[in-house]
Amino acid sequence: MSDVAIVSCETYEEEKVKKTIELIIGKTGFPDVKNKSVLLKPNILSDAITEKAITTNPVVLSAMIQIVKERGAAKIFVGDSPSIQKKHLEPTNCGIFQVCEKEAVEWVDFTKDPIKKKLPYVNHSIYMAAILDNVDIVINLPKFKTHELMLMTGAVKNLFGTVPGLRKSPMHVRHPSRGSFAKLVCGVFSQCHVDYALMDGIVGMEGAGPANGKPRNVGLLLGSSDCVALDIAAATIMGYNPLSIPVNVFALKVGLTPTTNIDEITYPLINPRSIILSDFLRCGGKKIEEGDNENFTRKPPTFIHETCIQCGRCIEICPAQAIVMKDKKVILTPEKCIRCYCCHEVCPVGAIEIDRDTE
Repeated sequence: MSDVAIVSCETYEEEKVKKTIELIIGKTGFPDVKNKSVLLKPNILSDAITEKAITTNPVVLSAMIQIVKERGAAKIFVGDSPSIQKKHLEPTNCGIFQVCEKEAVEWVDFTKDPIKKKLPYVNHSIYMAAILDNVDIVINLPKFKTHELMLMTGAVKNLFGTVPGLRKSPMHVRHPSRGSFAKLVCGVFSQCHVDYALMDGIVGMEGAGPANGKPRNVGLLLGSSDCVALDIAAATIMGYNPLSIPVNVFALKVGLTPTTNIDEITYPLINPRSIILSDFLRCGGKKIEEGDNENFTRKPPTFIHETCIQCGRCIEICPAQAIVMKDKKVILTPEKCIRCYCCHEVCPVGAIEIDRDTE
């Protein structure tokens, strides 16, 4: 059985956030960190300003660092790897690096000497952050967001960020369907030995997530020692059937949670079914069917030339090499496109749209 604690928290006022987290972890089996080394893994899809709600808010990270310190942790690390990561990343736009400096904890570069790991559920290995093998405790700090490919991103999906930088995007070629990609994500998650997850849902993201959706005042913090149960609760609040989320379905199937049935999850504070956001802007379809050709039912992205700043990030990240720059315009070859939407995730100005009728 798994417990998920959900608490109302309308503001990023630091003392309020810290007290709320303390209430949550007191109800949900927080690990003993005394004399242990601890990795905190926020969501830094890109080093974007906090107002865009793309990253875990730095106040949530700061509060968790303080709590872990007060409970006697010997060493604290913070790290993540954006989709496109340049050398010597210091996430200052989102404020996370400043928190690390203020709290005197070590920021970890996931691209430094990654370790190749054999993944279960898929027939291959992948490089992952070395720090995972050098800490005692992993605490996951995901963001409450939608996701154009996987419908929502949460605690399990957040650990895909342990795969360094551009090593992530080629995986979309090997796993083009939602079902296949869910297996990959669950395989990566299984190698991270996560002990706890605290989800930042004070301001989440709806619509075209995980990078170009709209910030949404959700006013919640959620926590659990069971990442899958936490994601099921978050999906419920978003208005999804949680069993329409491919990662949830596969994680339950292979036992990445003590829960065998979603009705076994207990909610000691607020039940997510009582706070469903009926007007929440979801993305993707209502029903996901796993199949080899499933990805080809999704529309290719549309590029808005009037908005494009020609930064080239979409070209750099495209695993199928389906995008080129021609006459100062980004051109997509639809026949090559695998509908992974990596380009949409990294566009800094929202010049790429999904499910828009092509001209």
